[in-house]
Amino acid sequence: MFTPDFYIDGVQNAKKQIVNTFITNDSFKKELIKLVDAQTEFAKGQVKTTLAIAEAFVKNASSAVYTK
Repeated sequence: MFTPDFYIDGVQNAKKQIVNTFITNDSFKKELIKLVDAQTEFAKGQVKTTLAIAEAFVKNASSAVYTK
């Protein structure tokens, strides 16, 4: 089973490939790669936070339903 990180990495690696293919200025290329890496970490953190909130909601909702 694929994790959300698998899909995030796929999209972000495609971005890096585009940068490496079309950007010729090395200093600009480095900065764009750093931006893509920062986006990757942010996206992964956002997904983890969202999943944690959803899991907590389902756990609490299930407890409320089954304790009655």
